[in-house]
Amino acid sequence: MKKSHLFIFIPVLFLAFSCGAVRRTQQGNTSGMSHHLAYLASDDLQGRFPGTRGDSLSGDYLAEQFTQMGMVPMQQEFSFLKGVKRGTGNNLMINGKSADNRHFTPFSFSKDTLIAAGVVFGGYGMSVKADSFVWNDYEGLDVKGKWVMVLRESPTIPEYEQYFAMGSDDRDKAMLASDKGAAGIILVSGYAAGADDKLVEVKAYSASVDIPALHITRTLADTLLKGTGFTLADAESAMQASRQSKKFDTRAMVTARTHIEKVTGKTRNWYAIMEGSDPALQSEYLVIGAHYDHLGMGGAGSSSRRPDTIAVHNGADDNASGVAAMLELGTRLRQSGHVKRSVILIAFGGEEMGLLGSKHFVKNPVIGLSQITAMINLDMVGRLDTVRGLQIGGTGTSVEADSLVALANRPSGIKLRVSPDGGGPSDHASFYAKDIPVFFVTTGAHTDYHTPFDDAGRINYEGMHTVTDFVFRLAAEIANMPEKLSYREAGPKEGSTRSHRFKVSLGFMPDFSATDVEGVRVDLVSKGKAAERGGIRNGDIITAIDGLAVKNIYDYMYRLSKLTANQRISVEVLRDGKKEVFIIQLQ
Repeated sequence: MKKSHLFIFIPVLFLAFSCGAVRRTQQGNTSGMSHHLAYLASDDLQGRFPGTRGDSLSGDYLAEQFTQMGMVPMQQEFSFLKGVKRGTGNNLMINGKSADNRHFTPFSFSKDTLIAAGVVFGGYGMSVKADSFVWNDYEGLDVKGKWVMVLRESPTIPEYEQYFAMGSDDRDKAMLASDKGAAGIILVSGYAAGADDKLVEVKAYSASVDIPALHITRTLADTLLKGTGFTLADAESAMQASRQSKKFDTRAMVTARTHIEKVTGKTRNWYAIMEGSDPALQSEYLVIGAHYDHLGMGGAGSSSRRPDTIAVHNGADDNASGVAAMLELGTRLRQSGHVKRSVILIAFGGEEMGLLGSKHFVKNPVIGLSQITAMINLDMVGRLDTVRGLQIGGTGTSVEADSLVALANRPSGIKLRVSPDGGGPSDHASFYAKDIPVFFVTTGAHTDYHTPFDDAGRINYEGMHTVTDFVFRLAAEIANMPEKLSYREAGPKEGSTRSHRFKVSLGFMPDFSATDVEGVRVDLVSKGKAAERGGIRNGDIITAIDGLAVKNIYDYMYRLSKLTANQRISVEVLRDGKKEVFIIQLQ
């Protein structure tokens, strides 16, 4: 996506610091943190979804708090894609007769275009092979240059459900139709899916496929099949009874124009800078960050664990708690005295949408990334309990991390669960990807996570106080140690694209937020993995796998899901504007 930014950089002098001052400021202001959290998690802010009034009010509050600390609030504004909506230019005709627009809609991943072509019926639009079982709706069916009409979901054959699940997604069916040469795809919900025949909502963004993709009602499907002697119910029943695909020419002509409009929004990172007192070290920085956005009112496509519930998702623990702790740490560090290195306090926007704020920051840094000695990420620190204790990630990303964590924990003796890995689904991963040591501090997930029940009344404030004491001691040590932390790689940097759907990984982190290129930009190649061994480099733009187009991250994930271990593939990339092809041996 195209991003804009605004930087206001005015350093603020920092007060002198001493060991005695550290001891005096370890007992922080629990009531201050509860005040921050109560406001950020209030119903008035409606879940702090990026680009909303609640998002803006959160930013105003952060700016006010930085000002009260005696620092200058600064911001980075960036644009993001909120979603899509059905455009005004959609129309459909069957054999020259216009269809009621209440009976069809483009999918959010549809290509914007005008297509006039004949229609063939292609069963479920799937190709599945498992041991001796084969289901191939495209075998013997000529779809080139035509619309292919298929049923949504998959046949009900219990012993093969797991195999059908791999290709039952609407977008996957559109990708397969495109690969087979279809001009467009028409999907309709079968009767096995239930009585509801509602059209899909065009809301959540999904990058477009290469062909137009329409969802039509059963009524319109029967109109389209009128000349065949079959109804949709007939075709569905026949496939279910025979456990075989059914495909035929409908002898109908469909002319359709598809139009999807993108809906963009703007949000911000808010930050403030404390200038260090040591002339020799003040050009080095410790970043203390926490994301301030959340899921808004929830609903489908919002990452809510209650997607059918529209209600304020207050996000008290996720992540009003981290922001409250970050603000408290800023106050303590200001009051404590002499801190040799400079400190950046930052509240990231758009974390829940894919680490957008932290990725924007490391791509548009306000200081050189090489000047950052470490990043401390506070994400969900409001549910400390004695059984799970405190989780610290990234302890393997610097040589000194283990001893620093142990030293910071000595006065309180919190039960710690440490992980060396620098990656993970939070903002520290953006910094680790740039070879910066990280500390990911969290009290962990819980049953209220990403639900409307993550409220301020369920926060353990004394526990937050304990966690903040620990982080204060850790931050003070990092800010005052004579040398910078010594970075080392700890764990993969390719992110979290691998799941049960993927049998293999190429071994790189794709840029999930990039919409300004046609393809998938390689953010960071992991050492020793398939991509590096095959010659892929950071910054390459993958445009095809085995000759099949990759135009966006969704295409890439679809192609990846079809690969198997020990397979040898060709990967086409753009490097410095030139096309190159690499042979990659998967493991």
